[in-house]
Amino acid sequence: MKHKYRNYYFPVLICIIFCLCIFLVRHAFSVRTQTNASLPVTEVRQSFSFLNTIDSELSELCNGDLNNTVFFQELENRTNIHIDWITSLSNLQIQNRFEQNSDSVPDLIGAGNFSSIYGNISADDAIAQGDICDLTELVPKYAPNYYKIIQQKDIKDIAYTDSGRIAAVYSIKQNSQKPWCGLQIRKDWLDELGLEIPVTYDDWETVLTAFKERKGATAPLWISYNAYAQDESLNAGFGVSYDFFQMDGKVFYGPARQGWKDYLTLMNRWYQKGLIDVDYMTGNSTYADSKMIASGTSGAWFGMYTMPSDLSAKDQNIKVIAVSPPKLNEHDTLHIQKKYSISDNMFYISSECEHPEIVLKWIDYLFSDEGSRFASYGTEGKTYTLDKDQNPVFTDLILHNSDGLTFYQALKNYTLAPGLPSAYIDWKRELQCVPPSSAVMCDVWASTDTSYMLPVSLSFTSEERTRLSQIMANVNSCMYEYTTAFITGIKSFDNYEEYLNTLKKNKIDEAVQIYQNAYDRYLAKHSS
Repeated sequence: MKHKYRNYYFPVLICIIFCLCIFLVRHAFSVRTQTNASLPVTEVRQSFSFLNTIDSELSELCNGDLNNTVFFQELENRTNIHIDWITSLSNLQIQNRFEQNSDSVPDLIGAGNFSSIYGNISADDAIAQGDICDLTELVPKYAPNYYKIIQQKDIKDIAYTDSGRIAAVYSIKQNSQKPWCGLQIRKDWLDELGLEIPVTYDDWETVLTAFKERKGATAPLWISYNAYAQDESLNAGFGVSYDFFQMDGKVFYGPARQGWKDYLTLMNRWYQKGLIDVDYMTGNSTYADSKMIASGTSGAWFGMYTMPSDLSAKDQNIKVIAVSPPKLNEHDTLHIQKKYSISDNMFYISSECEHPEIVLKWIDYLFSDEGSRFASYGTEGKTYTLDKDQNPVFTDLILHNSDGLTFYQALKNYTLAPGLPSAYIDWKRELQCVPPSSAVMCDVWASTDTSYMLPVSLSFTSEERTRLSQIMANVNSCMYEYTTAFITGIKSFDNYEEYLNTLKKNKIDEAVQIYQNAYDRYLAKHSS
C-alpha cells in the first residue's frame, strides 16, 4: 500500500512543482522587464499639439521644431503619431503663451513642475476644475508599462497627487543618479605649485591666492551669477542651505540664519581679494564656461563631470579633479547638498485633448523594453550596437560625430533629450562620453550627505501654494539683492539687521511655517 500511494502521488507532485516553477519564472520576468507596446499605436495617423520648453542648444539644433530631430522622426514612423511642437526657451514664456492662447489649449503641456504652467493651484484642483485629465483610471489600461514602474516605492510619492490621483506622466530614470556636478579644480596647477587638494575654507583661500599670484588667474574661483545656485557646494560648510531646510524635524530658511552671514562674509573677503570674478553677477549660467578655464582665467569652478573631457579636447595638458565642498574644519560632516530626484519632468494631458487614451499608448511605448532602449540609445545598428553582454554601446555617430556634433548634440538629435517628453531613461548612457576618471567625480561630490534637506516630493495645498508664491516673490528678490550687495561690498555688513528685518517684513516666518506644516504632513504620511 505504501508503494501504491507513492506511485500515485509522485506524478502529481512533479506536475505541481513544474507549474510552480513556470509561475515563479513568469513572475520574476514580469517584475524584471516591461512588456513591449504594440506598434503602430494607431492605424489611423493621429496628431497632437505639445507645448514644451527646450534648451537653447537643442532649439538651435532643430530650429525650434523637434520634428527636425532624427529621434522624433523615427518615433513618428514607429507609432504613427505626429506631434505639433510648440516650443519655448523658458517656462515663463510657456505660461504666458498658454494663458494668452487659452482659446486653443494644446493637447499636451510639458513642464519641469506643475506650478511653472498652472501657477498656484494644485494638480488635484486643476483636475477638479477641468483643466487637465484625471489619468488615474486611464493609465493602468492604456499605459501598463508606465503604471508598473510608478508602483515602486521611491517613485510613487512623485507620480501620485496627495489625493492619490495620477495627474501627469513623469520622466523616470531607470536608476538613481549621484550628483553629476560640483566643484572642480585644476590638478596640474596644484601639482605645479606644490599645493595639496583644498579641504577647508582656509585651504581654499590659500590655493586661490596662489592661482591669482603665481598663475595670473584673474578669476581664480568661478562662481555663478547669483553666488549660490551651485548645488549648495560653497555654503554647505556653514551648515545652511540657500533655501528651506530642516534640522531634527524643524524647518529653517537658510538665508535668515547666522551661517548665511558667515558665508557672505567669506565671499566678500574673497571678492575684495580678487579671488572670484569681480563681474560674476553679470553672467547667466550655473556652470562654468570651459573657455575661461582653458584660457587660464579660472583654476577652480562649478561644473559637470563632462567638463574634463571638454577641456582635454582643447588642451591635453589640463588635468582636472573633483573636490568636495569646503568645510570650516577638516573633520566636519556636511549635511547640506542638493537632492536629486529620480524624475526630472512631466507632462499633462489637457482636458481639451480628444483622445487621451491614444496619447497614453504613444507615451507608454517609451516605457516599454523596446521603447525605453530606443529613447535612451536610439536605433540599433545605427547609433548603438550590443556588446558581448548585450549592453548597448554607442557608435561613432554619437561618440565621434563626423558632422562635428558634440556628444550631447548628437545625443539630442538621435535619442530622446532629457525631459522630452517623458520616458524610462537609462541615464548611464552619458557615462560613455567620459573616461572612468571623470565618472568617479560623482563619488567625490556624493561624500556630503543630504540629511538636512527637505524631500523633493514635499507638497502643498492650493492655499499654501498661493500664499508661498506671494511671499517668496518678495523674499527671493530681497535675498538676491542683499546677497549680491554684501558680497560685492555695495552694502556694509552693518546693514545686516536691515536685511533680516526686510525678510521678516516680507513674511518669511509665515513661509517657514507653511513649509513646516507640509513637512509635518510628509513625516506623518511616511511614519506608518
